[in-house]
Amino acid sequence: MSSDSSSVLVGLCAVLLSLLYFKTTTAPQTHKVAAHNHNSSRYKALRRKNFPPPFPNGWFHVANLPDVQHGKVKSISALGMDLVCFKGSDSGEISILDAHCPHLGAHLGEGGVVVGDHLKCPFHGWEFDTSGNVKKIPYSSSKTIPSKCKTRTHHTRVILDSIWLWHDAEGRPPLYELKEMNDVIKKGLTLRVVKQNTFDQHIAEMCENSADPYHFQTLHGPLPILGLKKVVGCRHTITQKYPDKENNDDMHTCKFTEQMSDLELLGGVISFRKWVPFAAPILDSIFTSVVFEGPGNISFSIRTPLGEMRMFMTNLPLEPFKQYVENHWIGRFGRTKCTGIK
Repeated sequence: MSSDSSSVLVGLCAVLLSLLYFKTTTAPQTHKVAAHNHNSSRYKALRRKNFPPPFPNGWFHVANLPDVQHGKVKSISALGMDLVCFKGSDSGEISILDAHCPHLGAHLGEGGVVVGDHLKCPFHGWEFDTSGNVKKIPYSSSKTIPSKCKTRTHHTRVILDSIWLWHDAEGRPPLYELKEMNDVIKKGLTLRVVKQNTFDQHIAEMCENSADPYHFQTLHGPLPILGLKKVVGCRHTITQKYPDKENNDDMHTCKFTEQMSDLELLGGVISFRKWVPFAAPILDSIFTSVVFEGPGNISFSIRTPLGEMRMFMTNLPLEPFKQYVENHWIGRFGRTKCTGIK
């Protein structure tokens, strides 16, 4: 190889090396930082510093009647407590007790059995009545049982086959009742469909999201029509009503009404209200009334030209950042159906 050819080759190599060096030293650097994970223990610990207490006062749906039929005992772990629910086979009374026997701490839901109106502890056979009092100690020769031999009971209500528990951090009796659900009973409606789910959120987020109507249009846009998502969307207007500060009986409630204002076809190209002559009275008759009764129950009344539908959404804090949610659809006909988690 001639000296000229060698010089050219060396020059080309120098140019290639310089280009490679320039590219590697000037290329944008990417930081391999883990993506945001709202389930991480670190993130949850940070959130706990700024959130209110995770188990607020109010009525909470904790079980259903079939859970305690035929002598079954329902174990419940929620609201920072371990509980058991049972139904007295003689009286039919529903009772919720603290789960651990005051004797030596056995869990009454792990092998406990219903005997008449008593719940029998699986460890030593102590029997508790629906008020939490010990009524029988099988090996005791004494005819009297000390009054301190008892476990804590909780206020309960049974509405539409749902069992509700009153939770109050200060130990007060119920401060309100679930009027919306009792209204459904008066109308002769019954439970038909239950949809179950869990969410990794604080209960305050569940309530505040639903009670914040101003994010609907911004975040969700026109609500899609089932089966016609890409073709038809509906727009709506919101009116709100907050508790009257002068009326303490209403302080646990929050209400708003969602009125359908228009149907939009093809992404807003065609307005149903503008182009269809009879659209206005139909649209004006479609609206949803939403009532919050404390943090554990949200009532939906959906009115259409064909009639009224009712739905209750119940929130139960299993853990500070884990909520168990059920959607209870109410109707006159049909058979009760349960979907989702078991």
